Amino acid sequence: MLKRWMMVIALVFVLGMVGLGSPTQALQGQGGALEQMLGQVPDNAVSRTLIWYGSAGDLERILGVQFNNLQDFQKLPPQQQAAYSLDLGNQVYTSSFSGLDNWANWQKTFAIDPFAIDRELTVGTKPNWYAILSGKFAADTITQALQQLGYKTAQVGQATVYSLGGDNTVDQNSVAAKLSGGQYNRLVVTDSVIVAAPSTAMIQAATSGKALVSDAAYAALVRVLEGANTVPNTQLLSAALFNGQFLTDRLLNNVPAPGQPLPRYQTAGLGFRRDANNRYWVIALVYANANDANQAQAELTQRLAGYASLTWQPGRKLFEGWKLTPKVTPAANGGLQVVTVSMQLPAQTDMSWIELVLDRDLGFLK
Repeated sequence: MLKRWMMVIALVFVLGMVGLGSPTQALQGQGGALEQMLGQVPDNAVSRTLIWYGSAGDLERILGVQFNNLQDFQKLPPQQQAAYSLDLGNQVYTSSFSGLDNWANWQKTFAIDPFAIDRELTVGTKPNWYAILSGKFAADTITQALQQLGYKTAQVGQATVYSLGGDNTVDQNSVAAKLSGGQYNRLVVTDSVIVAAPSTAMIQAATSGKALVSDAAYAALVRVLEGANTVPNTQLLSAALFNGQFLTDRLLNNVPAPGQPLPRYQTAGLGFRRDANNRYWVIALVYANANDANQAQAELTQRLAGYASLTWQPGRKLFEGWKLTPKVTPAANGGLQVVTVSMQLPAQTDMSWIELVLDRDLGFLK
């Protein structure tokens, strides 16, 4: 699903019975970029699993670089190329929905420029997933390209949905379907947001319902992950958000806990923050009360200090020598408590929090 940046170098369907709202309104409200994007994610069974967030655009801004294509990137000084390449895909999430690993064909086929994607969310787990891509897009040009590719439209409420083929299928006679692997079977397109899904059910899940961020446990999680005081003078560039029950009972069901299980948390997150020179991981767990939070803080900190990889590099002490900064922060509302442990990355490391999630090497959260 993920590609390192250097790899970049080398049917009309009926939705009339569903209350389809518009997912394409401009980002509104207070809060950071992640919280604002989460305001576009409906609260349902799909979103209460795993949500990935990444901002290649914020990475560019932090590093003081800007480019619109591969040629621009190759003109950067080697040090800036290395810094960007080190983080994109390893620390800053990019999805297969973005087309970045096949940017030239993506732009030629869909008229969607992967370099125009500033931030993205992937909601759910394959095949029950969808993406929200935020940036600056030429919607008229894109929709013309989609119609030429054989996409059909259905107007439902404020949203025009573009549809190609069946649910979760890849039409081998369709260039578009083969290129996207069926992930672009359903699309909603505006100048600022693109919603992509492989099926009718997933485009419905993406476009109707109360916002997930209205849940106090999710709001508390994202506000701490991207809060100014979590790691001062840094910015959140990427994160994974978990429903607590999904993480412990499904994703980590067969992963042994290194000791007594942690008190049950409502939501959990892993995040990547940085400034121009320093990089940090942040682990966050949301609890209903201070007793559980304080117990979890002590146990989690101890676990991390001696944690040996289970699957990624079995037996390796992943955080040996890392400085851990734990704390418990009361949420702004709801009486919730948020446990955080921040860790500064060594200047030279092969560690990728994204790979740990993909490999389910998260026994310290069990």
